[in-house]
Amino acid sequence: MHLQARKRRPKKSVAASISSPFTPGILAEIFKTSSEAPDRLLSRESGRLEFKESYNWNSWPEYSRTLAGFANAEGGFIVFGVGDRPRRLKGLRSNAFEEEDSGRITEYLNDVLSPAICWEAMTHVISSKTFGLMYVHPAGHKPVIATKSVDKILREGDIFYRYRGRTQRIKYPELHQLLEEQRRRERNDWLRHFLKVAKIGVENAAVMDLATGLVTGPRGSFVIDESLLPKIKFVKEGEFKETSGAPTLKLVGEVKPLKGGFIQPVRTVTMTKPVVIRTPDIVHAFIDRKRVVEPAEYIKQLCFEPSSMLPVYCFMRQASMDKDDALELIMGVRSRGPSRDRLIARLKSDDELLPYPIPGPISPSAIKRAGFRERILAKESLEGVYPADLRYAIQAVRSLVQKEIDADFLLLLLKGWFDVYYADRESNVAGDLRLAICHVDKVLNDKESRS
Repeated sequence: MHLQARKRRPKKSVAASISSPFTPGILAEIFKTSSEAPDRLLSRESGRLEFKESYNWNSWPEYSRTLAGFANAEGGFIVFGVGDRPRRLKGLRSNAFEEEDSGRITEYLNDVLSPAICWEAMTHVISSKTFGLMYVHPAGHKPVIATKSVDKILREGDIFYRYRGRTQRIKYPELHQLLEEQRRRERNDWLRHFLKVAKIGVENAAVMDLATGLVTGPRGSFVIDESLLPKIKFVKEGEFKETSGAPTLKLVGEVKPLKGGFIQPVRTVTMTKPVVIRTPDIVHAFIDRKRVVEPAEYIKQLCFEPSSMLPVYCFMRQASMDKDDALELIMGVRSRGPSRDRLIARLKSDDELLPYPIPGPISPSAIKRAGFRERILAKESLEGVYPADLRYAIQAVRSLVQKEIDADFLLLLLKGWFDVYYADRESNVAGDLRLAICHVDKVLNDKESRS
């Protein structure tokens, strides 16, 4: 993979900056095998790659240690299902990785590491063998530090770093480099801020105090109504959870002077969209085929949601936007979180990861998906599906192409699943449900998919 050395820099086999870590090219590189032994990997553990033979929830202290090391370095992959000495493609023996709740993982990582790390996961099938992959992005704010001691593996205050093929407590040269990079980043942030002020003009710039609502500039001051202050939130990088997000507010109206020389809005907030747009609002607008007043605002809000895997093509269609128009709009949104960049990557990659081809009956999981696919094509009622099988039914939706989709039937099916199971932490289907909804959104509304 990729290792940064002091004296000699080896050839990179995977790009150091990955917007979409699971592209076909990267997967082919990770799972490159020997022509003489097709089940033997040529890839070795490195500064950006580690192999595990199995996946087990009890091993998360060890996994979190490795992920923290990757986050403090240049990011990297953990691949589950690969044997050790020699590296052989064994595959996972259970569905534990595939069925793991992403919210549970995020909650654990946020409990033992700070600041929060940004990670992604997927399963990959080779010759009927399933492998699990986790990728952690380089941390935006380094170093990532262990906040508690766990099983003698994590110790409160530990800083881990990924060296060649191993994760260990950071050494002085790398820690010094991290701190220097952080200082440079802060200086650059201040410089960018000053350049913006210079471009705007000092006479047009102002400073806002969120504690008092006082906005002060060279031309005077005004106060934002205190009832609005709790609703104005700036999203901090790394602080994202499935159950939380930060709304954006648009303040419009006239202002008038008061006795103290202060001014306040005559109308505090006037909006032609819901005061707060959240994931359910976005999904229901798509499923109900609702024509929203300002579709561009829904597209912008995707940049602030915990997940970028939400309908977008329906709003692009309503706004008469092509992908270039949508990308220009999204790139103009100021968001420090990962959802904006992931949304950009989605549109640029044409959402190539959304379809879920149904293979032949090579495994119990594949058989279940194929069975649910046939029932959906026949427009059978899926009421009473056991919760343990629900994710296979949802995954089967992602195998449908345009000519196979009955929009009235399928959208009603998705609405029922979303309303009943999406907010249920015990159902473990939220991620699959988002992907299925995004797939149907693309097939029904993307101009290229409909042509």
